[in-house]
Amino acid sequence: MNKTIITKALLLSVLIFAVACSELKDDEHYSNTETPISNQELKIVNMTSQEYINSRSDLSSMNTLFANQGIYEELSKKGQLSTILVVTNDHFRQPTDKIEFVTRSHVSDISISPANLDDGTRLMMWHGKYVNVSIDEQGKEGNIVDHILFNNGAVKEVVKTSTGYIYVISDMIETPTSLYDFINDLDDDYSIFRDMVLSSGGKEFDRVNSKAIGVNEQGNTVYDSVFIYRNTFFESVNFDMNSESLTATLLLPSNAVINAALNDAHQRLASWNMERSDSIMKSWILKSSFYNKRYTPAEMMTTTQTDLKSIFSTQWRTNVQRVDTSDPIELSNGIVYKVTGLHLPNNLLMYRLKDYFYYYENCTDEQKATYFKNTNLNFKECNTEVAAWSPLPGVWPLHENRIVRFDKPSNIADADGFQLDFTPIKLNADGSVTPYLIPPGAYRFAMGSVQNQGLDITVIVLSEGQEIARSRAITLGTSTEFHYDRGTTLSNTHPEGYDATYVREVGGNSKAANYDTDGGQIMEELVIPDLHGDGSPLQIVMRINCSSWEGKTNVKFHHWCLRPTTNNY
Repeated sequence: MNKTIITKALLLSVLIFAVACSELKDDEHYSNTETPISNQELKIVNMTSQEYINSRSDLSSMNTLFANQGIYEELSKKGQLSTILVVTNDHFRQPTDKIEFVTRSHVSDISISPANLDDGTRLMMWHGKYVNVSIDEQGKEGNIVDHILFNNGAVKEVVKTSTGYIYVISDMIETPTSLYDFINDLDDDYSIFRDMVLSSGGKEFDRVNSKAIGVNEQGNTVYDSVFIYRNTFFESVNFDMNSESLTATLLLPSNAVINAALNDAHQRLASWNMERSDSIMKSWILKSSFYNKRYTPAEMMTTTQTDLKSIFSTQWRTNVQRVDTSDPIELSNGIVYKVTGLHLPNNLLMYRLKDYFYYYENCTDEQKATYFKNTNLNFKECNTEVAAWSPLPGVWPLHENRIVRFDKPSNIADADGFQLDFTPIKLNADGSVTPYLIPPGAYRFAMGSVQNQGLDITVIVLSEGQEIARSRAITLGTSTEFHYDRGTTLSNTHPEGYDATYVREVGGNSKAANYDTDGGQIMEELVIPDLHGDGSPLQIVMRINCSSWEGKTNVKFHHWCLRPTTNNY
């Protein structure tokens, strides 16, 4: 029994010794704990952090600063372990303002050993902000001195005391500004971006943290006012630019970069004979600038196609956009990269291209023969089959289901079928029509006709006589998939900004989901090629083939729709 007790005691003492040594290398040894135990990487002393700092003459400046600011008294009251960052006298800089803030930036309630530090660790200090830990490759292998940094200060010594850890670093802690303060302080070279951010929120009086300092002549309490910045635009996605718990990336465009991007976008739009408002493009710039992850320079600039999603789910393609990764700006709650070249994506400039076959009635005879070139078809009429309606009148415009009808000529057999070479056209304000010019890129191709036509068709897309793509066989049958523009099998099919669920709840219209959709899918991805190698848009032809009339006497077409995909960037 005595042997068992002795054995257990020995095992326990070995275990305690092993745990105590776990933060040293295998070749490090302890001696009597009443005297300092030193090696190149770590020193362990049997005294408090205050006692140790006080014992070193080369730390006297930090010791005086801590004493004058009541740090030691507060540590004693808290009675808990801590981590303290100090510099030797030759690296000490006496703060001239924000003395309390600077002093408290060197003390943390968390006692953390070198073994528990990782690259990217964030240590909350007494001034209410984080210090970022950076560790290089040698540091990750266990080397401490000069391989671990707290913000701007490289570790020179590590001392384990009875009340925590002391890190002697090469420079006093400089606390970077927060994301909000950084944006608020941007100079006029960034005024467009700065004003977009600041105008989306505002200051609110913080009564809780404002101190009452008196009463005015009207008997109202006068406060030493504190204001907080509130921004519901960002708060809606749980992104608080003031929060020190935030880990963000900001992509910062200057006025020159924004204006160049807008000019380029307008030039592209003009070549496509299209328009897009500056407000939509600027909104995309704002929404694409904020990320709730801290990205590395390697992640921000890639040669391979990589998409990042902003806090507002906008698409940022890293091998297209241009960012200066050589000189990032560190913030207390994030990192900033300056944008040097900004491309507004095609799928932003074109939300969708959708138009109607009934524009046949607006064509001249020559245009009808050109834009509706056909075989075995006789034009019958353009007719509104469903009167103009809106699921939320006064909010969303009226929309009608108007079709063009072609009849089967009496002198042909069913087996002769028909062919319609349709050139997509747009209706101008003066009632004339103009062919669409489609920019190169990827699109989802959808169409709408009329239900229960009982015809099988194939759609071939051509440009300059070349076949670009060919659809599967499509049945215009009993399904509502291709009925007008219901588009029952596709997601993301509505006009920009339209929320069918919300409209149905507010307007009480059960047909809200059928409003002005893309229609039924003809091709999941139609790629319009860059035939001329300069990105110029193309006039296309949609060839609708039907090999048999199958006993039917007419066919009705409603609309076509090209929606740019994420790959149309």
